[in-house]
Amino acid sequence: MKIRLPYLFAIMFLAVAMLPARALPQSQTSSSEAQELRKLLESMSAQMSKMQAEIDELKGTKAAAPPSQAATAPTTPPTRQNGTIQTAEPPRVGPTSRHVGEATADYREFSEDTVAAARFNNVPLDPKYHGFFQLPGTQTILKIGGYFKTDFIYDLKPAGNPDSFIPSSFPIPQPMSINNTTISIRPTRLSLDFRIPYSQVGEVRFYVEGDFFGTNSTTPRLRHAYAQARNLLIGQTFTNFMDPDAFPDGLDFQGPNGMVSLRNPQFRYGFALTPSTTLYFSVEKPSSDVIFKTAQFTSQPEAPAPDGAIRLRQEFERGHFQIAALFRSIGAFVTTTPTQKTDSVFGWGINASLGFKTFDRDNLIFAVAAGHGISRYIQDTSGLGIDAEPATGVNTHLVATPAVGIEAAYQHYWMKRLRSSAIYSYAAVNNTDLAAPTTYNHATYTGANLIWNPAGSLNLGAEFLYGWTMEQNGQKANAPRIQFSAKYSFVKVDPDPK
Repeated sequence: MKIRLPYLFAIMFLAVAMLPARALPQSQTSSSEAQELRKLLESMSAQMSKMQAEIDELKGTKAAAPPSQAATAPTTPPTRQNGTIQTAEPPRVGPTSRHVGEATADYREFSEDTVAAARFNNVPLDPKYHGFFQLPGTQTILKIGGYFKTDFIYDLKPAGNPDSFIPSSFPIPQPMSINNTTISIRPTRLSLDFRIPYSQVGEVRFYVEGDFFGTNSTTPRLRHAYAQARNLLIGQTFTNFMDPDAFPDGLDFQGPNGMVSLRNPQFRYGFALTPSTTLYFSVEKPSSDVIFKTAQFTSQPEAPAPDGAIRLRQEFERGHFQIAALFRSIGAFVTTTPTQKTDSVFGWGINASLGFKTFDRDNLIFAVAAGHGISRYIQDTSGLGIDAEPATGVNTHLVATPAVGIEAAYQHYWMKRLRSSAIYSYAAVNNTDLAAPTTYNHATYTGANLIWNPAGSLNLGAEFLYGWTMEQNGQKANAPRIQFSAKYSFVKVDPDPK
């Protein structure tokens, strides 16, 4: 029987209080009743002594606990409860690796595409995992990323696409004395970055990202959806032929017209050759970007085999260098008089790029891509249907169209929160003799901006863009654009100054 000590004291008090009351008429009380009262008091006193001994024994056991037990107890980071989400401060500290150099981790560009890029061994750009929180009851941590962005765009001449600066979209012939103004929130994007620890394979990453560049101004669009365990990647993300760290720091959503840029469903595997050198292989979704029609030839694109890419990357503290090769089969069902046949051609390309710090925080980016049948992978020519074109010969046949893309950008910091970039890019294709006269031939893209980070995650910028394009027939067009942008990232790291 367990009796709490305060209850025993209360019983004793009542018993003692009753004793004088019954002792008053002692002349009328029998001696047997007095003996019963004494026995009751003695029994209660013994019970109290026994309970006190048990309490002292329990206290002594706790006091005698070995100090090593507390010292070896698992330590957990302090937590706080915010609504229904339990967060850890910090959840974990990530590994550092020479496969992600200091310049790569510190590089800042307006579109934040470097955050979405898959890294060797899933090494984070931020080893402190700022913005991540632990999902309650799990080992999974999650970062809800992205940003809200609004663009104010003013075209001094018709520039085709109102939301992105794409020289290949400039109308030819170009109407004169027509201005256009656009306000767009379509670049706004949202991302979910899951990190799950596994003892066998290390950290597994699931990344999903979308924006509003769907079929119209209110339709969401999936940008990235991939999983990477160790260095096996499955899903849709930047093609292995692309350098995700070669995107310049610009306000324009599209970016340089000669840059290799494509998000493609793929299987990718990478491994380390040295502590700072990696080699990646990928098998990617094919898509023969072939659209043409002549009196003798009508195209119906086919994809005979998946695209394949190999990428070699070297990281160093002040930057990186990489070179990638692309191999693909471009096919089309064609109609010739009087026969019908399926024709396919071999496409290949090389993309070499580098980025490095020059002075203080300034950065230089340079990339050049060249090959046959790689137009789908270059910004300005992707979707134009000129991966391959018809050409005359003994028989009319397909030819993988030669193409080249060049980009260069310099980022300069005027002060810690004020920076500028100068951007130049060029893209061109070498058309065949049967290409339509209005087929894209070449174009340039130039830009200069000023970006200010007044506080926290808020960035404000102004940019001037100028583009020029020419068709196969010699017709050309040009367009200047002025753009103002405001962007606020959903993850704020630095506290407000006090």
